[in-house]
Amino acid sequence: MAVTFYYAPYSTAESTKAILAELEHGLPNPLATRIELSISAGDTRKPAYLSDVNPNGRVPAIVHDGVPIWESAAITMYLGETFGVRAGNDPHQSSLYPEPGPRRGEAMKWIVWTNTTLTVAGARLAAALPVGTPGAVEKGSQDEVSKDETARKNEEEIARGDLAKNLKVLDEALKERNYLLGDQYCLADTHVWTFVSWLSVMGVSTEEYLHLTEWLARVGARPALKDQ
Repeated sequence: MAVTFYYAPYSTAESTKAILAELEHGLPNPLATRIELSISAGDTRKPAYLSDVNPNGRVPAIVHDGVPIWESAAITMYLGETFGVRAGNDPHQSSLYPEPGPRRGEAMKWIVWTNTTLTVAGARLAAALPVGTPGAVEKGSQDEVSKDETARKNEEEIARGDLAKNLKVLDEALKERNYLLGDQYCLADTHVWTFVSWLSVMGVSTEEYLHLTEWLARVGARPALKDQ
């Protein structure tokens, strides 16, 4: 049974969209059927979506063989394990996700770190920005909060400081490495890349991080991502 992918534009579902683009690149048929939802219209809070797909009322989510899977990190790891590992010893098939072992653990580390550390700070920044500004949470989002101007500016400053620390961690990890796991690309790179790219929409600059900047360009130049 095919995968069904539920998403909303300009949301964290962009990570799953990019992962699927990598997995589907060069295939005659897509792996997933896409269903677009509108957060502002309340699509993610409709009873059918809450009961059958994601009780949290969020995107992204996928359903595969009747099983709903949510949380972008879990989706990336599941899709990688299921569709991204090279079958057998076929030299003509590239592996987009590591086989079980320490390298897979390293990939999982970066995927989960992105969601639990980097993106938490990014989400705080998005919530602190005035609704309607680039990168701010969409009106009607569960993350939309009301703050007075002083509180908003304080939260924005703290969030930007935390993001700077996180980007430094990532920059140091990429020193003398082309990709997160070394010389070979894997889906963890695309997962992290989507969230760092999202930060730039909110005016978070990566220019002072040389290794990170080079890595962003390297991953962004991959054919699957350029074709999106």
